[in-house]
Amino acid sequence: MSAVLLALMGLYLGARWLENESQAPEPRGDYQLRYGDQQLIVGGHTYRQRNNLTAILIMGIDQDEANGSVPAYLRYYSGGQADFLRLVVIDPLEKTIAQIEIDRDTMASITMLNTLGEKLGYRTAQICLSHSYGDGREKSCEFTVEAVSRLLHNLPIQHYAALNLDGISVLNDQVGGVTVTLEDDFSPIDPAMTKGTTLTLTGGQAETYVRSRMNVGVGTNEARMARQRQYVSRMMELLNQKIRENADFAGALFDSLAPYLCTDMSRAQMINKAWTARDYARLPPVSIGGVRCEDGYGYIQFLPDEASLQQVILDVFYQKVKENPESGNNQSGGPIRLSV
Repeated sequence: MSAVLLALMGLYLGARWLENESQAPEPRGDYQLRYGDQQLIVGGHTYRQRNNLTAILIMGIDQDEANGSVPAYLRYYSGGQADFLRLVVIDPLEKTIAQIEIDRDTMASITMLNTLGEKLGYRTAQICLSHSYGDGREKSCEFTVEAVSRLLHNLPIQHYAALNLDGISVLNDQVGGVTVTLEDDFSPIDPAMTKGTTLTLTGGQAETYVRSRMNVGVGTNEARMARQRQYVSRMMELLNQKIRENADFAGALFDSLAPYLCTDMSRAQMINKAWTARDYARLPPVSIGGVRCEDGYGYIQFLPDEASLQQVILDVFYQKVKENPESGNNQSGGPIRLSV
């Protein structure tokens, strides 16, 4: 669970919406209906669903003010964007922690609300906007969890944890600062952050490093995700070290982040999971393949590749057990057959 704590970092309206849907979105392919079955047959291989997994969605919210300061007529769709999304999947049987990176620009089905907070239906839009709707707190997080679950073919996500911008510097300083080598030039923002410099980031610099995109390097979210991946990897090492050295560190960290944190997990849950999983193997993060393009309004879209998405789901949530026997039989309770 320390992987959860380490990853707590990092409104476009109207014009970004595409493909309005008044009803709940239809599943994309038969396999979407089948995930959740105990066994699947894909490409001639049998997969069995992993048991006792805990999936936690980590969100970094691009907002640093409370939703209560927003005018009432904007209250239900000004929750801030989920600019950082990572699904952490804990497997207590294998003692591993898997991580799925989700590009903020991934086109996905998100929930829409009107100014009264009433659900209008669903639209396909950048998944980061799923958090924009709701109260900026629990309801916005729930909408984002639902959007990510739908993207992953309706697989369950048990918990969420979202950190707003002000919390990044607090998290960074609690571990004594993360050291990185700058591959881009941030000096227009901070003169000390020049390209090629190896620097132990202070709180404000950490926010600059994981959040900045426009006018930094190539300016793409893909490049920013690479920086975030580097930062999170180093943060993980420092957090694990702190937790091993001091059993009370996880609780102190939770308390320091509480003003900036929205989660459905209790303090005790997070502390217990952090301690239990402190020595679990952290698997390299995986990402979903796809294509980036620009819409008619100049915004970037990431169109996920279905085959890549299916493989990520199989790799994280399922385990290959054997070659598919030709005698497999769905009608007699055998595994579901899928084609790649």
